[in-house]
Amino acid sequence: MKTVGVFCVALLLGAAAVYAGGKTDTGTTLRFSWWGGDSRHQATLKVIELYQRKNPGVKIEAEYGGWDGYREKLVTQIAGGTAPDIMQIDQPWLFELSSMGEVFLTIDKSVAIDTSRFDQTFLNSYCLFEKQLKGLPTGLNGETFLVNTALLKQAGIDPNTEWNWDNLFSEGKKVSALGPNQYLLALDPALTRFLFQKYMNQIAGGMIDENKKVLFTEQEAERGLTLFKRLLDEKVLIPYSESSLYYQKPEENPEWVQGNLGLMHSWVSNQDRSGGGLSGLTVKSLPLMPDAKDSGILVRPSQILVINKASKNTAAAVQFVDFFFNDPEAAEILGIQRGIPPTTTAREGLASKKLIHPMVEEGTTIALAHMGKPQTVWEMNSEIVDIMEDCIGKMAFGQISPAQAAKELRDRISAKLASL
Repeated sequence: MKTVGVFCVALLLGAAAVYAGGKTDTGTTLRFSWWGGDSRHQATLKVIELYQRKNPGVKIEAEYGGWDGYREKLVTQIAGGTAPDIMQIDQPWLFELSSMGEVFLTIDKSVAIDTSRFDQTFLNSYCLFEKQLKGLPTGLNGETFLVNTALLKQAGIDPNTEWNWDNLFSEGKKVSALGPNQYLLALDPALTRFLFQKYMNQIAGGMIDENKKVLFTEQEAERGLTLFKRLLDEKVLIPYSESSLYYQKPEENPEWVQGNLGLMHSWVSNQDRSGGGLSGLTVKSLPLMPDAKDSGILVRPSQILVINKASKNTAAAVQFVDFFFNDPEAAEILGIQRGIPPTTTAREGLASKKLIHPMVEEGTTIALAHMGKPQTVWEMNSEIVDIMEDCIGKMAFGQISPAQAAKELRDRISAKLASL
């Protein structure tokens, strides 16, 4: 656990106080919503049960499920005044949802949540809206490749290969030579867009800055799109006609489950779900170029926990959130279901009991070693993301050329930014 200890000390220093919460008034009901896989659901439900045992007058209604439709449902609830008391949100949503009004409770000195064990720089980078702390990170998350070592060995590829944009092609040919269903890259359209953004960060330093300035030229976009067209044409990347069927759930693609695909983009917090039951998996860095302006590799909160400012039970919600992050038993139950824990005490407790999986430890260490700058709110904007995926998709399906896609991408992003 040496590597976890190193980055914990370097990244997230905090006090080592012991949780000392009291009991909530009787007759209180809270709603808590989140998404995730079965392991996250079960761990979170156990924490809720633990809290209810310690606070018998409190009932917490769990509202959980998969990723599909979660954001849309939450936006509808917020707009209609029916949002849960406590919500798990994705970090890119914080700006957009907060812009809908005074949606989330500000966590300041008047709110009884101990934030001393969180790194303040990390909170300031990811959890503020208009300079106010609006939520807390549920875990530390980073991007890596999840590596199917068995397939790579079958193709004569060293599983410890360090990936760059050139050897994706040279090694990809070895995988495709195995048969008609074998591909090196197992990416759905959303993950393809993620990888495209890494490439654009590396050649242009980013896509959109904090002032809504587009950072890439049309020529740079064409360069990136041409590369991704080659990945498809040379059978390195699984075809869109197949991957689109498993949009935002590529781990359910039968070709991945059957071991026919080699590399999948994965967040550390999703590795238990992304594995798809495969054995012998390992993790490596996403592709890099030696002269990159920025790696584009993200290390950010797995998700953010926020409190509904309109809640009728704000004090009770505050106490539960404090318990969720600061109670030692809760931390042990939650484990790494939302990535590496965000507080010093939780990480130290899990590390001492060897409850941090070596692959998660390694993946986090790799992501931290190659971490790029945080995305701007404009790069994370859902409408901008939709434009990227639409332009890449049109090119992938042969409707437009890389040059046409590049022009449309830059023109549409510029127009959308002007309206935001």
